[in-house]
Amino acid sequence: MNNIERKYKFARIRQVSAMLFVYAIYYVCRLAFSASKKGMIEEGAYTPTEIGYVGSSMLFAYAIGKVVNGFIADRVNVKKYIMLGLFVSALANLVVGFHVPALMLAIVWFVNGFAQAAGSPSCVVALARWWPKEKRGTYYGIWSCSNNLGEVMAYILSAGLVVLVAGMYGPSWAWKSCFWGAAAFGMVGIAAAYFFFGNSPEDEGLPPVPVDAVEAKVDTAKGQRIALTSSAVWLIALAGGFFAASRYAVIDWGMFFLQVKKGYSEAGAATIISINSIVGAVSSGISGIISDRFFKSSRKELAIAAGLLNVAGLSLFMLVPGCHVWVDVIAMIFFGFAVGILLTFVGGLMAVDYVPKCAAGAALGIAGMGNYIGAGMQSMISGYLIERADDGTAVLKGISFGNGYTLDYLAIFWIAMATLSVVCILIAGRKKR
Repeated sequence: MNNIERKYKFARIRQVSAMLFVYAIYYVCRLAFSASKKGMIEEGAYTPTEIGYVGSSMLFAYAIGKVVNGFIADRVNVKKYIMLGLFVSALANLVVGFHVPALMLAIVWFVNGFAQAAGSPSCVVALARWWPKEKRGTYYGIWSCSNNLGEVMAYILSAGLVVLVAGMYGPSWAWKSCFWGAAAFGMVGIAAAYFFFGNSPEDEGLPPVPVDAVEAKVDTAKGQRIALTSSAVWLIALAGGFFAASRYAVIDWGMFFLQVKKGYSEAGAATIISINSIVGAVSSGISGIISDRFFKSSRKELAIAAGLLNVAGLSLFMLVPGCHVWVDVIAMIFFGFAVGILLTFVGGLMAVDYVPKCAAGAALGIAGMGNYIGAGMQSMISGYLIERADDGTAVLKGISFGNGYTLDYLAIFWIAMATLSVVCILIAGRKKR
């Protein structure tokens, strides 16, 4: 190994570590709101309706921001850009901690959603600049574990602060401390990006990652036009939208379904649902390695298998009546394993594979837009399919059969979304890279 290779090896280890940690901090600054909802409502700071609007504002800002920030990231110093996005996000958390009016909260959290969307394009553009296509899946998969790492960090931070601050200063300060803690973590992430995140090999005196002769002739503007006009990229975005609908259905409504339909306690439902996050972290981390090593960097085979496993897991979860713990555990293992792979592949990697590396951000932005539009639409449709009974309890609409079995419309919708995702992956997989 010569001196250049040694420098490259060290720089790449540092780069993937920085990407993993800094983007996990983005999640801390994103999830403070979710972790604080209960406290805000119980303290009368905001109504559930106001909180619902704020949550939606962030989702739609994130969908728009994915596209805009993706196209910008291809053209800028992504080290500076990821620091800027995190600074704005941390500042938004700091402001919200001062209990601003509901309308201002919605505006600030919309800005936070847009700033949050600078994180993943910056990381993926850096990934394309630092690794060749045949190794990209491996490190994309490792980086995608930052989602799970960020969730763990966010909820541990929030739980610790709530207990500590509530005991010392009272519950009215507890939910505020979640936002201030996230803002402080954001500053730590900015420092980590400054010292360890690299914009490109060339900025550190290393040769650029080699590309083939055709790609070498493509500049950023042309590469982004290729991304915008690629039917494969838009099919991946569509597949991601359908997949995200099924994924966020379980995240948003899975505990509710288990409690209302199957009779689980709140703690039992939470335990069952948490299984998919643990399994998903593992499958996300290994998905890129498997596709690079065993499928020559082709993602479609593993993505199709994961899509079918997603359908199977949801079907087991939704269609088997009654409280059968092991059935639901197996369903969440299937679902979680599928989610980890699909989150990596249709969440962005497959779209990035179809374009020159100079347009990685644009491809990720288009794919990400599809994901979050799907997530937002799911939330509205799933809510519509749940109604209130005369006694005020929540019930699921569905088709009743003579033997006492009811097929819920919610089950039909969720499983249909997962199935359509597989269809889109199959069609996209036929397109040439």
